[in-house]
Amino acid sequence: MSGLPQRMQADRLSYPGLLPREICVLRAWLRLHEQEYDRVDYCVRVGEGTDPGPGYPEEIRRQAIANSQKRIDAIAWQGQVPTIVEVKDRAGASAIGQLVTYRALLPAIPGQRGAPRLMLVANRVAPDILPVIIENDITLQLVEADFSELRLRR
Repeated sequence: MSGLPQRMQADRLSYPGLLPREICVLRAWLRLHEQEYDRVDYCVRVGEGTDPGPGYPEEIRRQAIANSQKRIDAIAWQGQVPTIVEVKDRAGASAIGQLVTYRALLPAIPGQRGAPRLMLVANRVAPDILPVIIENDITLQLVEADFSELRLRR
């Protein structure tokens, strides 16, 4: 029997911050839209993270800071214009909070033109969330994802 971790190992390494269903959603979106972008960066760390303090070895401190930083699912680039992409199976209020937070934490990148755009990529949307998406100037892209590979095989 082939387990899910083995079947999705390459994808989990490529998209380390995503859950299996989110990987399926991202792959479906990439099939439709990847050609619209010059490049896509994955699992981009932003924010300060938490430093455990000088009582720890420097390597442990660096790891603790990196592990506690916020992680942007993807940044898609059109020239020097970045789009922060949050991927969800079911888009809800937490995804909007993540996008708004990431926009505030993303440092200016040399050559970047303008503020980052925000995009929510999902398979479905929670009720009452569309007005909040519009209010925060977030692009919503719904995709049909194939989750069949997540089923147990015997």
